[in-house]
Amino acid sequence: MLEFRPLTEADFALIYPIEQAAHRWPWSKANLLSCFGPRYLNGLLLQSGQPVGFYISDLVAGDSSLMNICVHPDWQGKGLGRALLLDYLERSKGKGAEAWFLEVRASNGPAIALYESAGFAEYCRREDYYGTGNDREDAILMSRLFAFN
Repeated sequence: MLEFRPLTEADFALIYPIEQAAHRWPWSKANLLSCFGPRYLNGLLLQSGQPVGFYISDLVAGDSSLMNICVHPDWQGKGLGRALLLDYLERSKGKGAEAWFLEVRASNGPAIALYESAGFAEYCRREDYYGTGNDREDAILMSRLFAFN
């Protein structure tokens, strides 16, 4: 059974292993821990009581940025990324969001398709934003306005 609930700093030990398992360049402990407080709107996804995914976002003056959305590799490909994205959009809209922003690796075709299906569109690129050394790639910046239903 899927369950969504707000993600708090007390849940750090639940999400850090997911972050480490799911990303080639995962966020550091310090980076994750810096994303809790009044301006943040974070969510945790549980399957039968076990954490399987989360998102980190902020909400300032009607603008919300999705900074991290993550599903454990064992649970990927089951529609949980979409479920997390829809929970994020619904919760942030309920808190007053009118515009949404995110960035995604240019090579992450499935994520780009997911975001486009939810009304996001590319508005610019940051060249060589992700990675290190010769292993670099562009970030695609995407946005969605409240008017999209």
